[in-house]
Amino acid sequence: TNSEAMDTLGQYKITVWEEESFQGKRCEFLMECPSIMERSFRKIRSIKVESGPWVGFEYPEYQGQQFILEKGDYPRWEAWSGNSGYRTEHLLSFRPIKCANHNDSKVILYEAENFQGRKFELSDDYPSLQAMGWGNKEVASIKVNAGA
Repeated sequence: TNSEAMDTLGQYKITVWEEESFQGKRCEFLMECPSIMERSFRKIRSIKVESGPWVGFEYPEYQGQQFILEKGDYPRWEAWSGNSGYRTEHLLSFRPIKCANHNDSKVILYEAENFQGRKFELSDDYPSLQAMGWGNKEVASIKVNAGA
């Protein structure tokens, strides 16, 4: 809605460049960009996050490998990929990470892969899974139904 857009204006700001080291074509964004190519860019090779947390994606429409972008400078791909072992030298879409209201958040933990086995639904913070009755030391799969 329009009032939601007004509430978040200013909370999120990112500047992107087509080349490394903040060179070439540049553009500022206050909201998501499903495809940088729609802005006549070929790719994003450097980024400055001025406010808000963002997530950048390898492909358009928020597809492919994703990278969390917190406030700071990202002059080259190594700055956003870190030691992940996954090499992508450009990003093609990005969006702000809206902090979830816990009332709206819902996640289900499963003891086995592919959402099988015993499950436990969470909608709040839990500092200890074992204290809440989860017997395993591991969670094999997770389904996020709402929130972040």
